[in-house]
Amino acid sequence: MQEKSKLTSSNSPSRAKPNSVEPRGRAFALQIVAAQVIASCVLSLFGLVFSSQVAIAILVGGVICSLANLWLAIVAFRPGLGKPPGEMLAAFYVGEIGKFVVTALLFLVVFTRFSLFKQPTYALLIFIAYVLVQSMAWVYPLARSRLFKK
Repeated sequence: MQEKSKLTSSNSPSRAKPNSVEPRGRAFALQIVAAQVIASCVLSLFGLVFSSQVAIAILVGGVICSLANLWLAIVAFRPGLGKPPGEMLAAFYVGEIGKFVVTALLFLVVFTRFSLFKQPTYALLIFIAYVLVQSMAWVYPLARSRLFKK
């Protein structure tokens, strides 16, 4: 009996500290989306060096990525902590499928409704910006963990 109490003790190292510096779930996902929006704006400002059309194309690619990831952050983290694993997994599946649909629909709208983006150069810029902004999903957590180690 004493061994069982040791296993369920609140001093277990596997439990997260309530005053932990690292954000949890939805808050962290929304921070990543915010970093993606900032990256979109910075890249777009860099594009202004070349022309306003380049800046717009870059901004559109970044916004497509950011909106799709916003959907994922909102839907995937809807179930609270402690919910059944199946419910949490289903939310992630719905979030990922929705992210794919949002991305595809936004690309469809951009390429069919705006003649500027039908030009190969601007279409390529949209895709490059999308990939660069998507990389913030990996860069931001890495940079954040390195900053908090100091």
